[in-house]
Amino acid sequence: ILSMVIISIPFLSFYSMLDFTTNTCKFGEENDEIMLNGQYAIEFIKGEIRQAEKIISIDCFEGFKNEYKDNLGFVIMRYYPKEIYKYNYSIYYLKDNKIYRIAESRKDDVLPKISAFSGHNLVAEKVISIDKTNINFENKVIDLNFVLKGDLGKTREFKTKIFIRCPVIY
Repeated sequence: ILSMVIISIPFLSFYSMLDFTTNTCKFGEENDEIMLNGQYAIEFIKGEIRQAEKIISIDCFEGFKNEYKDNLGFVIMRYYPKEIYKYNYSIYYLKDNKIYRIAESRKDDVLPKISAFSGHNLVAEKVISIDKTNINFENKVIDLNFVLKGDLGKTREFKTKIFIRCPVIY
């Protein structure tokens, strides 16, 4: 019995260290995943805003607020003069803890209807809130604010302020 007690002490110590190391690695991997998701979403959307020809209020598009309730509040219009479909419209929305991007390309500058948008490209996962995201059309400022939460319960907030250089329509 004494020999089993003596042998079990190093074994239990080893097991405790292994368990601690495993949990630390899981926590670190989750933190990295949240950081990459949040930073990617912010930078991707920021890049599209900087390339925009116009930023248009979501209110200018009939049915968008009803179909995509958790949206960022604006549509990004980009112009490609050498392409057949010169006008590209993009919108971002939150659904099932994921931020998606949908888009529509057109030959003319007529604002598309909600049924024309397609794609549903995944931009970020583990997003629990975009509530503090807003746009001030008069001052031409967009505040992006995303809260992400990992499986282990760790939350992290990502935010940035973007000054719009192009015309805005609201």
